[in-house]
Amino acid sequence: MSLCATVLAGCLAAVPAPLRAAEAGSGAPFAIDPPPGWTLVSATETDASLVLALRGPEKSSFVLTRINPVGFENRAAVRGLLADVLSGINLRTRLKFQAASNLETATYGNGLTAHCIRAGLDGKPRLALAVMELNGATMLGTLVSAVPDTMLPAILGSLKATGVPVPAAAPLALSQDGQLSFRLPSGVRSRVLAPRERRAGFVAAFAGPGAEVMVMKLADDGTPVKDQPDIVKSTVRSVPGVEARTLTPVKFLMTSAGPDFIYAWARVSDASGPSLFLAGYMPWAYWGYSILARGPAAPDLTAELFGSLSLGPSAVPKLVAASPRLPITRRLSLLSPWTSTATLVLLLAAAAWFWWRNRGN
Repeated sequence: MSLCATVLAGCLAAVPAPLRAAEAGSGAPFAIDPPPGWTLVSATETDASLVLALRGPEKSSFVLTRINPVGFENRAAVRGLLADVLSGINLRTRLKFQAASNLETATYGNGLTAHCIRAGLDGKPRLALAVMELNGATMLGTLVSAVPDTMLPAILGSLKATGVPVPAAAPLALSQDGQLSFRLPSGVRSRVLAPRERRAGFVAAFAGPGAEVMVMKLADDGTPVKDQPDIVKSTVRSVPGVEARTLTPVKFLMTSAGPDFIYAWARVSDASGPSLFLAGYMPWAYWGYSILARGPAAPDLTAELFGSLSLGPSAVPKLVAASPRLPITRRLSLLSPWTSTATLVLLLAAAAWFWWRNRGN
């Protein structure tokens, strides 16, 4: 198989599954004016995310694929994505491309802004990877060439959209550890975590109309999964001013990323008036995440955030797929005092701090 065909097959397979465009032909169609000596070809590989492919002289090639939206403001995450794609190409083609540049950003006359890295093979420049957005579509470009610095601008600068613009996608926000990717609802923003919050284990915080949601990573948690529904309820009951009789049954939600998510809430009252407090839990690979939320819209915002959850750039799909299942069908019992003590104390302290920090808002 030629290097062009080998890398074409490799780059189509190397795009992380959570980033692949969901539907064939979705979004605006695209056209390109190939550089001299290059031709537009039909790929032998069939893939719903493939936009176009070019073949150039001396076994050079360019492949453009659709991917799901990327948070371009997080340069570390963008570089991590491109590094993961490079690793995937090496794994699937059995070649040994080595990254030869840091993340670079360039804007062309057609309005396209691309974020790219270059890579070499046997000590020579041979590959460039670029992630970009044009006309509302997010795409990944893979260039194999002896002169990638020259050919990448020539190709990307001639790319143009020929259809109706794609509606703007909801912005994405990543957790601090790069594992979770949230699609933000309208009016909701991701805020920067304070040093104290990071030290406590929080990895994400969201604020929106009528609610604030915070996500805590439980990296060294040895609590049996069967105890998590009881811990969720105990966390809600621990909040000062809670009306215990209003505690809801534990709710279950299957996230779009795959793992289960459970949560419960109750009414609380303090000097600022009545509100709601919510606690939740989600297993993730061999650790888990605890969720705390406050405000009258806390249940709705939490369900919307986790209902559209996807894998972040640091997530390993096989590990996430192997996340333990929560015991949603069993009859919940009172938490045994002999199990989960450390985790429960941590969560109760975090819940109390979270509540008192926001009680006057």
